[in-house]
Amino acid sequence: MKIDFISSPSEKEISAIYNGLVEFNGPNFPDLDEKNFGLFVRDKTGETVGGLTGQMLFTSLHVKYLWLSESIRGNGIGSELIKRIEQEAVICGISNVYLDTFTFQAPKFYEQLGYIEVGRYTDFPLSGVDKVFYQKHIGGN
Repeated sequence: MKIDFISSPSEKEISAIYNGLVEFNGPNFPDLDEKNFGLFVRDKTGETVGGLTGQMLFTSLHVKYLWLSESIRGNGIGSELIKRIEQEAVICGISNVYLDTFTFQAPKFYEQLGYIEVGRYTDFPLSGVDKVFYQKHIGGN
């Protein structure tokens, strides 16, 4: 047996690990149906100036990325995106939303929207910066 450290593995190598894990988890997650989604903010020219992406899985929705260009920040658009995705989640029978942010990004923003801190990596990825994990129960199942 040989163990290799690879600093930039190929998609094929990553897929081998992911697919093995999916197979192992299969008995505990029957009918696995991961659904990706996105909400996109576009300017008058159709250029994407912000948005939110993530994934729905069983009873949960994971907000993976939320970004707004500097020119549209502070106008309530971020709150509108979160509220909209919560509405879509309820329609789909989702009961929990989870997400994460860094301490220099938007912890207060999510807390003001009712998200509860459920975990934290301290000094990640740098000393003095924490990665904070949030969850919000929104009803549904």
